[in-house]
Amino acid sequence: MQIKEIVKDNSKEISNIYKQVGEYAEAAREFCKRYNYTYTDSWRRAVSRVLNAAEDITEEAVEEKNSYAKILIFDIETAPAKSYIWGAWNQNPGSNLDMIQADWFVLTWSAKWLFDDKILNAKLTPKEALEEDDSRIVKSMWELFNEADIVVAHNAKKFDIKKLNSRFLIHEYGPPLPYQVIDTLIHARKRFAMISNKLDWLARELGLEGKLSHRGVKRWDDCVKGNQQALDDMSKYNDQDVLVLEEVYLKMRPWIKPHPNIGLFIGEDVACCASCGSKELDWSGVYRTYANEYDAYRCNSCGSIGRSRKSNTPQSIKRNLTISTPS
Repeated sequence: MQIKEIVKDNSKEISNIYKQVGEYAEAAREFCKRYNYTYTDSWRRAVSRVLNAAEDITEEAVEEKNSYAKILIFDIETAPAKSYIWGAWNQNPGSNLDMIQADWFVLTWSAKWLFDDKILNAKLTPKEALEEDDSRIVKSMWELFNEADIVVAHNAKKFDIKKLNSRFLIHEYGPPLPYQVIDTLIHARKRFAMISNKLDWLARELGLEGKLSHRGVKRWDDCVKGNQQALDDMSKYNDQDVLVLEEVYLKMRPWIKPHPNIGLFIGEDVACCASCGSKELDWSGVYRTYANEYDAYRCNSCGSIGRSRKSNTPQSIKRNLTISTPS
């Protein structure tokens, strides 16, 4: 039986546990302890989703008490720019800006807070699409960025964030408050050698549900023309991308180096996983640099590897330690 089915079948008991401990993770750990299940981050995710869906749990009751990082998973869809061309090869509208007839703009966006079932989204109305006015939905995206501690997107640094920054600038919203970025495309390229680093391929290779199929450029064309059904379909496509991205990120999380330090958001004086915040650490390894030795751990929740900040190398050894010269 899958974890989510076990949690669903025992939702009443888990709900009572949660009301006592006040955290998804602690409720999941306690339930696993009672029935000799091995706790992993999948249990916390399942508990979070089931509790959020339960009718007898209020929104205030499911709010996590610890100040974990607010991690925003997001994706945007943009309209194509329009330009005159005189051929199908080696065209460069940028050489004559008068060739460009219309700039790109945001059609839809979708986002969700990590482990939250609720998908947040916005799409242009047909009137806004015809007028190429994305100010309303860009403002709502800005508000999420302004709230986030960490944002996650596939090709975030070269596409999504720069595109949004451009619209923030144009609409004079100013920069959001500081946040950190996890670009799953960069980490896929850096750590692995998949045949393709496209989000859909990564998801399917990892045994996850892939992206929705679409009608190609025709869908984007219909959106720009203010077709309501096309805009609705684009929003659904965008929603699925965010769900896929969340699962790919969680699969890749143990391999993301460096990952933003979640321990900074826990608010407790306790050793926890830098990648997910779990306190379930197995301190059985050693990490060595050229000049220091540290205790190393494996997180029993998300599987990440990390180390202590304090060195184990005594000064008596450091004093006589030599280091090879760089090439």
